[in-house]
Amino acid sequence: MEDIRSTAAALQAPFDEEATRKSLAAYVDDFRDSAVVWKTTGRPGDDLSYRFYKRTRTDTLATAIDAGLLPSDPPLAPLINFWSSLYDGAAEQSCDFTARTGLDKTWVWLGGTRPATDVLDAEAVPDALRRTLPAFAWAGLAHVRFLAVDHRHHSVNIYFRVQGPVTPAQCANIVSLARVAPLHPEDVVEMRGFMPQDYGVSASVCLDTGEVARVCFYALNVPEDRLPRIPERIATFLTTAPSYDTEGCTVIGWSFGPGNGTYIKAERSCFGDMISAFERWSCHFSGSRQQDPALPG
Repeated sequence: MEDIRSTAAALQAPFDEEATRKSLAAYVDDFRDSAVVWKTTGRPGDDLSYRFYKRTRTDTLATAIDAGLLPSDPPLAPLINFWSSLYDGAAEQSCDFTARTGLDKTWVWLGGTRPATDVLDAEAVPDALRRTLPAFAWAGLAHVRFLAVDHRHHSVNIYFRVQGPVTPAQCANIVSLARVAPLHPEDVVEMRGFMPQDYGVSASVCLDTGEVARVCFYALNVPEDRLPRIPERIATFLTTAPSYDTEGCTVIGWSFGPGNGTYIKAERSCFGDMISAFERWSCHFSGSRQQDPALPG
């Protein structure tokens, strides 16, 4: 609790003690047994978030309902339960929280790199989201690894793995999904210097309209002594958010969207060995030349 309070204060991020206390109490066992990370953005006033990554299969949705963090019949429960049922029980749930509101998102790790058609083209998936499949395929986003369902905004973050390395043309196609003009080639070169060969991209999609609000390119386990250009708020975050892991882990994300949707985000390990959690999921770290065999050759 005090780490959340003090880190939020350092970032001038909102903090609600009651919401935080209820979330920590509801998921006390999950926090104890998971890898826990901090997250924020470079935008002034944005939330301080924290997340646990589970290592075992559990029903985090039921925990939220029992604790009164969600209504007894959450509108997005059928979608979460469908994705959690895929691949013979390989999927695992985790949770995102903010220091302002408590429970924010339910994460589903699909147990591997999966065809987007399996995940998004099903009866349980809202029609607006299903209609995005052709656009995602056109942009090269055809394989999904994670999903994060946002209970407050009725949206979903879809985490794809893309065959790389990223090029200006490939990047232009992806950011165009969020109605963003092609990036300057030098900016793509900078991102590519930190991203792995086969890389991760997320798309944030409104479940009511299918509109892509933003896309984000990720670099995992970026060396602390070799960071890209970051705003002052991210620098403050990386030096203030406490990490108790023997081997720390920093994640940088470049987000692109209309208006204020273009910004830098960052994650920092807190405790529970984030590195081993990422390795268990076959995540590709910054600078890696790994190639995902699930992607077409």
